[in-house]
Amino acid sequence: MRLLRLLLPLAAACCLGGEDLVMDLRDWPVRIGPEAQLFVDGYLIARRSDVDFRVHQPVKHAANPLIVPTPPGESLVLAYGSVLRGAAGRLRMWYTNQTGIAYAESDDGVRWEKPGIGLELDGRKTNLLTRGHRGRSDTLSVFLNPDQRDPLRRFLAYPMEYRFPDKDGVRETRREGIYLRASPDGIHWTERPDPVMYAIWRDEENRPGDNNAGLGDVHHISWDPKLNKFMGHIKVARQGIRMRALVESDDGIYWSKPELILAADAQDRPGDQIYSMVAFPYESMWLAFIGLYHKGTDERMDIQLASSRDGRHWSRPLRSTFLPNGREGSFDWGVMHMAGNAPIRSGGALSIYYDGLGSQHNVKLRDTRKMGIGLATLRPDGFVSLDAGPRGGRVITRPLNFDGSRLRLNAAVKPGGGIRVRLLDGAERPISGCAETEVTGDALDLAASCDFTPSKGRNVRLEFAMRDASLYSFRIE
Repeated sequence: MRLLRLLLPLAAACCLGGEDLVMDLRDWPVRIGPEAQLFVDGYLIARRSDVDFRVHQPVKHAANPLIVPTPPGESLVLAYGSVLRGAAGRLRMWYTNQTGIAYAESDDGVRWEKPGIGLELDGRKTNLLTRGHRGRSDTLSVFLNPDQRDPLRRFLAYPMEYRFPDKDGVRETRREGIYLRASPDGIHWTERPDPVMYAIWRDEENRPGDNNAGLGDVHHISWDPKLNKFMGHIKVARQGIRMRALVESDDGIYWSKPELILAADAQDRPGDQIYSMVAFPYESMWLAFIGLYHKGTDERMDIQLASSRDGRHWSRPLRSTFLPNGREGSFDWGVMHMAGNAPIRSGGALSIYYDGLGSQHNVKLRDTRKMGIGLATLRPDGFVSLDAGPRGGRVITRPLNFDGSRLRLNAAVKPGGGIRVRLLDGAERPISGCAETEVTGDALDLAASCDFTPSKGRNVRLEFAMRDASLYSFRIE
């Protein structure tokens, strides 16, 4: 596997012996399904003129932080966990505190309850579900098991557990690494005795011979329904520089050798490192929230986007900040981590949960005074748009092959603007199939007057002539 990046808008390049091998993809046909086709990179674009890519930042909720530590039993909350929608529509959150994995629930995604259904501490029931091996558990992924045949394994969780001595000087006997836990209900968990991946060992003499050397503490694991594999996005380090690698598994227990997929480069600030990566399938592709650690500059961490068309080769074509740090003095001024799940769609918005720390990364957690878990919302498919101003611009796609017959746009058109769609053949000559009408309005599902029936079975390009408009995605149903 090679580190792959996509050059905007025309060609792809891969890292090969320190040199770039550039491939012109403008005439390569692409098979697409009925899912939304996003413009987070130049993958579908053959050419564009007077049209720019724009990264859209989600809107942080005015009531943030929504979850904060609850004293006296809780002094730390981190969105090192996941948020899932339950069968009855209620939202369920697994997060970590200073003791282990905790749990919260919400009807509206804003007001959260910490039910006393977990372990007993100091004579009272708490929302703590499991204890960490030595102090808190670290990054955590929780998701529904893709294999639902075993009712005792409906939920899977992958926490990172430490081995280093705590204040009492007692060393944990279990090995350090990423563990697998299973649950019938998301509340009661059973742990596999040994790690499924081994982490950095604090004492070199304790390092096992089969260790995946350099595995870090911030990971994310998810399921790819197309590849039918578990995908692990893990932190690795080379000469002390953090970067991201990919591991794969058929059963969630035995994992492939790590392959490097993302590292900071000359387009980033000097000293930048890729600290975290939460990756998820979204419509026709994969997206990821990248935690970019500005080491050596402001020592803070903000969030950018990464994308993949196959779940294995990743690129960061747009380096604009997706989720920025808060203002000085706020709970998310210093460091942010994203919850380990795909955004949750609720009506006309995507809900994105994250945690914030009010201090820089080089400040210890126990010395951080402000922290909490917050919510940000985004337009569905609204990560990136293609934008044209009042003078207009146009975009022509690569040759597309599809089965659908109706074109729908997710777009925002200003008053007086429009998006006109034409069908082109491989040589970019107009062919019949789209009426000469403009799409106007601001909606997630705008209909274009196109009849694709004559185009089935052959490759067709789409031309979007845009004026005062933002195009987020299209789909052909």
